[in-house]
Amino acid sequence: MNSKILIVEDNLHIRENLAELLELDHYTVLSACDGNEGCQMALQQLPDLILCDIQMPVMDGYHMLEYVRKQPSLNHSKFIFFTASAEKKEIEWGMQMGADDYIVKPFSWEDMQAKVNKILS
Repeated sequence: MNSKILIVEDNLHIRENLAELLELDHYTVLSACDGNEGCQMALQQLPDLILCDIQMPVMDGYHMLEYVRKQPSLNHSKFIFFTASAEKKEIEWGMQMGADDYIVKPFSWEDMQAKVNKILS
């Protein structure tokens, strides 16, 4: 199992911790600090999964998802939002836009690991 995962998160602490845990699970991990950088990296690296925060500076997660879903080279990429906002309308909006799943912050490593493994299996 050597899937490539792109983490797009503006919080350095969350980004680094998540990357470290995913690497321990033998995933190849890339990271970006906002949606703009995430879009560029996704096009260059063609990740199997994008884990993306919704609220970020420069480009938010919704705009990143919209961009990713318009790129034929990224059709295979799965997309999971993670967000501090658990509002049902925001979650539904993300799923309607083409997200594969979502997880609410704060999340446990076990919950994230289960979602990632399910999406990539």
